[in-house]
Amino acid sequence: MSWKDLVVLIAVFAGILFGVSSCQNSEWYKRDQREQAESERREKTPHVIREADGCKVYTFKSGDRYHYFTRCNNSKTSTESSWEECRQAGKTRTCETKTETID
Repeated sequence: MSWKDLVVLIAVFAGILFGVSSCQNSEWYKRDQREQAESERREKTPHVIREADGCKVYTFKSGDRYHYFTRCNNSKTSTESSWEECRQAGKTRTCETKTETID
């Protein structure tokens, strides 16, 4: 590789770094990051999604899963969720049933 090729390669790399840095320091990028953080915070907070006959259905997000529970006329209802988690190691697939109870 000649020194001219090296200079061009360094210039291209510096341009890419400058572009990424400029983008991350831009106001629209910062605003998008704030909006995304606010959206994630709202998803983690239980909130009503439906209401009928004195019962409210709530949802919230924990990790990668959405959870749901109900409350009717100020009483609490327990809800159980179950799912299967599988792992692949070579040709062996191992599955495990997980459950979660929300009181």
